[in-house]
Amino acid sequence: MTAKEQYRELCKEENTIPLFCQDWWMDAVCFDEWDVLLTDEKGEIVGALPYHLRKKLGFCCVLQPQLTQYNGIWIKRKPAATDNERLSFEKKIFNELIEQLENLRLSFYQQCFHLSITNWLPFYWRGYRQTTRYTYVISSIGNPEKVFSRFSPAKQRQIRKCEDKLHLSLDMRPDEFYSHHKQSLKERGEEISYSYELFQRIYKATQNKNAGQLFAIKDDEGEIHACLFVVWDKASAYTLLYSIPQKHASSGASTLVIWEAIKFLVNKTRSFDFEGSMVEGIENSYRQFATTQKPYFLIEKYYSRLFRLLFSIYKERS
Repeated sequence: MTAKEQYRELCKEENTIPLFCQDWWMDAVCFDEWDVLLTDEKGEIVGALPYHLRKKLGFCCVLQPQLTQYNGIWIKRKPAATDNERLSFEKKIFNELIEQLENLRLSFYQQCFHLSITNWLPFYWRGYRQTTRYTYVISSIGNPEKVFSRFSPAKQRQIRKCEDKLHLSLDMRPDEFYSHHKQSLKERGEEISYSYELFQRIYKATQNKNAGQLFAIKDDEGEIHACLFVVWDKASAYTLLYSIPQKHASSGASTLVIWEAIKFLVNKTRSFDFEGSMVEGIENSYRQFATTQKPYFLIEKYYSRLFRLLFSIYKERS
């Protein structure tokens, strides 16, 4: 079997592979432009690195897929390992995958690793760079009343103020969500960054896997005040996309839709990941949901000086 075929079989059996590293997710967001590196121990796959292979300015690159918070390395953890054993095992797996990665003859590499990857030293030793990013997570949503009690007083007031005037709808179509998001961004002078084709592929894939839901908050006239697309696996839910019209920004619907999503997900997953933001105002809002700040790593390396020069010019002009 090819590495990708082996990985598909692994994804069927291994429930610790995060949602965004799953083969079906990679199919949805990368179309056919993805592959995987594998490493094994005594015939058992113990490490994997699924990657999105793209052409950028004519150069071959590994890039983070659109609408994909995390990607990169998965490791089959050894239970009850000491710190020394864990780090030694990680070093071995990372080095084997880095060797394979560098044999791809890339011009540029960039991936955001999952929260579970807390050690990037083997990459540092091989000349890679790291940028720390942050997300915000409610670690346990199993008891909604307890979750609500830990929200800030401001968030609690927002929910109580609008929950009698607004209601949840679960029948929003994907084309409705996309149009709503596109219009909401246009009102702010922004353009939507992803295609409807991509969104539709993700939506269909999550429906097939019972791993995604559209939430809309509406008033009695049927007008949408906020809508949200959430995806999940057994470990966590992720707020993939959020749409709020400017005129309803202060209605409380943006908080209510999160609360309704958490209640909906109680029996489907364990935690709730807001997918973070480096924007100060958004970060402040996420903190008020009694979240825990979690760091994750963006790892990158330029293999080609020419690509680095051309890419810096391209970014300046775009």
